[in-house]
Amino acid sequence: MKLVAARLLLAAVAVGMVLAAAEGFLRWRSSDFEAFGAAQELPWIRTSPDRERTFTVDPRFGFRPRLDGEIYDEYGTQRNEYGLEKPAGRTRVLFMGDSVTARRTLVDAISDIYGDERFEYWNAGVESFNTVQEVAFYLEYNAAIAPDHVVLTFHLNDYETTPIAFLDDEGRVVVFALNQPARRIQPWLFEHSWLYRFWLGRVRMRAGDFAAVAQEVHESLRQLRDVLREEGIRLTVLVLPLMQRPGKWRPQERNARLRVLKFLNREGIRHFDLLPPLRKALERGVPFQESRGDVFHPSPEVSKVFAEYLAERALLRDNASER
Repeated sequence: MKLVAARLLLAAVAVGMVLAAAEGFLRWRSSDFEAFGAAQELPWIRTSPDRERTFTVDPRFGFRPRLDGEIYDEYGTQRNEYGLEKPAGRTRVLFMGDSVTARRTLVDAISDIYGDERFEYWNAGVESFNTVQEVAFYLEYNAAIAPDHVVLTFHLNDYETTPIAFLDDEGRVVVFALNQPARRIQPWLFEHSWLYRFWLGRVRMRAGDFAAVAQEVHESLRQLRDVLREEGIRLTVLVLPLMQRPGKWRPQERNARLRVLKFLNREGIRHFDLLPPLRKALERGVPFQESRGDVFHPSPEVSKVFAEYLAERALLRDNASER
């Protein structure tokens, strides 16, 4: 019996030494932010000069904006001139989304058309947020402003799950967007073990699981719809195209658009597909990229085209017209 125990102990020690050697080798040969295909790091957050005053780690969202600071208020919305108490006769519109919303180009184009007399425009957009994060952020913080209408922008790269985020040795926020639902990952191991990341990316999650991620995104959208419906709050989803001629889209981007439109139709969620106005803008020679080569962010000119298209279809309605 003692001999068996000794052999098991020896085997355990040998395995431990092999794992430690493999860990050391991967750390030696790889960068601190190598994920080996298990995820994609968002390096702009780590390298941003404003990261310390803008973002913080929060396990519920991976990362989130710092609240009640210079940029975002305590409700997770960009600072504005509105008070929490809503004036009579005004409709409060909350915009949710990623950088397209956060940078305000589309929001401003919409507000320019509808004006400030009947509407308030609150902006909860966060750079690099995906739909799962946006919905969780709304439930935790944004809901306190009691909007009348929520407008969520959905980009074709929003089929992502809650990321893993942590502070590195220099206090920088490091964020990894996963190719699997976050519940399948051990965050502590992902942060501290290069061998674990290697195993995830090269063995366990080699091909990723887009279907599972899409399901998680759809569950979040469904949850948002149900919560808002119970509160009598309107919901509209804007499906953004790539700021690129459709013939240049990759198959996964075409599939993502069809997938989300099919889901929104099936679930009865009010939505607008902004590919048709993009096509018209392209035909007219309207500049469509915020900066040359940027396929994710619309220019002010094409944002105006989008806003006109949405206004023609009554994107916003004030509370009086709903009675």
